[in-house]
Amino acid sequence: MKKIKYISLIALMAMLASCNFLNQEPFDQITDEEFWKTEDQVRTFMYGFYTTVFSGYGTGTAHGPFLMGQTLNDDFSSDVSQNNLQPEVVPVSDGAWSFSNVRRANYVIENIDRLDANAATRNHWRGVARFYRACYYSNLTFTFGDVPWYDHVVSSTNNDDLYKDRDPRVYVDSCIMADFRYAIDSVRQTDGDLQINKYVVAGMASRFMLREGTYLKYHYSADAASLDMAEKCLLFAKEAALEVMNSGKYGISPSYNALFTSDNLAGNSEILMYRHYVDGVLTHSTLTYSYTEAQAGASKSLAMAFLTKDGKPVEVADAAYCPRTSDEFFADRDPRLSLCIRPKYYVKGTDCQPFSYALSGYSWCKFMNDEEAMKLKAEGKQNPLFNREKNVTDAPCLRYAEVLLNYVEAAYELHSFKASYPFTQDDIDKSVNLIRARAGIEMPRLEMVGDQPAVSGMVYDDPVRQRIEANAAGVETPSLLWEIRRERRVELCFEGFRLNDLKRWGKLDYVWNGCNPDIRYGAYIVAADYPGKADEIVFEDKTATEGYILRNTEVQRQRPVERNYISPVPSGQIQLYQAHGYTLTQTKEWQ
Repeated sequence: MKKIKYISLIALMAMLASCNFLNQEPFDQITDEEFWKTEDQVRTFMYGFYTTVFSGYGTGTAHGPFLMGQTLNDDFSSDVSQNNLQPEVVPVSDGAWSFSNVRRANYVIENIDRLDANAATRNHWRGVARFYRACYYSNLTFTFGDVPWYDHVVSSTNNDDLYKDRDPRVYVDSCIMADFRYAIDSVRQTDGDLQINKYVVAGMASRFMLREGTYLKYHYSADAASLDMAEKCLLFAKEAALEVMNSGKYGISPSYNALFTSDNLAGNSEILMYRHYVDGVLTHSTLTYSYTEAQAGASKSLAMAFLTKDGKPVEVADAAYCPRTSDEFFADRDPRLSLCIRPKYYVKGTDCQPFSYALSGYSWCKFMNDEEAMKLKAEGKQNPLFNREKNVTDAPCLRYAEVLLNYVEAAYELHSFKASYPFTQDDIDKSVNLIRARAGIEMPRLEMVGDQPAVSGMVYDDPVRQRIEANAAGVETPSLLWEIRRERRVELCFEGFRLNDLKRWGKLDYVWNGCNPDIRYGAYIVAADYPGKADEIVFEDKTATEGYILRNTEVQRQRPVERNYISPVPSGQIQLYQAHGYTLTQTKEWQ
């Protein structure tokens, strides 16, 4: 039974030895002069940082990054009317333009030497604070580009500091890397369950540095300083991933489904960091959104991205691939397909019990233990923890498979920069192929023949890549990189990465019908198989009796433009600066 933990400062101080930060909601700053006497007091203060980076499945009905936290991408079926990418105009305010968490991190960095402890202990906590500052600034630069860099607590009376203009993105990136490097070198290798350690820092650094390096590479290819920084970020990402890979502490879990449906992820070999939920104290609703809640459903684009069981893209295996039933569609495919999307079409108006329908027919199930749900149905029972705001499954905030995918992509991108950076079959074997070898998945190895992908010695080029890239803006994705990105998409689907991946690659066109029409469609349905449900099934050809479910029947999304990749500074902030006699420069794409 999970322990209930209360969230008052007095209680925290009384039970520091057993406190679990991920069961706590962030609390206000503790700035009492007498507070920084023991390491336990510092640890208590730091609990307020954790969920700002590791939000997991969110709380109550509020979403984390998983599943419903990010639905505008090509993995999710379109709505009847598609929304344009936001914002379309400069907003007055934007909660993402905030430096309050940076200030809190700087407060720890400035005050940690007050701690009565040895240098290694102080450096550990300084490193934890610098890790968080690096995470906060990574998100700020990815969202806004240039931002003011603060490495100290700003005085409320120092207007030159308070109203400083934005620092160049590449300068801020260099500061972020310095923070991550210090943290990797200073934070303990182990510090107990659900605590920041060296490998959590390195894993997150591989995530953020890959994101930044590829963004700079694909968006600022004409700027020498940005390209130089892109190379440095990618090298840092690769080396940070290797810190984790070479530690020998982590591995691929034998159960893919258990990563997302377990009540306790403690001891799982694949998990570097997770958020722990407790009945009656901290709960979420992500499981419910995969259970009794009606879904938009997955897109045809995602469902078709899963390879066949022999490791080939579906159109390489069969150029006329078009299964007419769910049994045919899910047969002989990558087993992860049936672990992410239920192997039956859940059409509105049909008997979907114990689950609900999906408007696309493709019902996501990644965060639900379907076997348990079906067993309960057969017994006429229901688990109250499956209800909205009652879910207690733990959230895998950082897992080893992601680190491996970060590694292989960074290694490939570095090689494309300079041939002196090696990229060989070994890089694929210790990343993509290690993931594919997971028990119960056991997909064929991805091979590299020259610069082309292959399986069982057969070189191939996915026809879907050729069609999409022919209409997509930006640098054409080479066929081998397409397969590396496919593995990332499939392995990490619905985990909150896809939209940011499309942004950093310069591939937001993938959410535009003119480039990727498969986002409009769901499953292939033969109407006669669903008698009396004609009103629930819409085909593009209104006279057809079978075809792909058409979801987007009304307004279509406008083609993404460069300003969709980066946010403007809110106008209220610019006006605030002006009111105090200072200038805050607007993002150039929004000027």
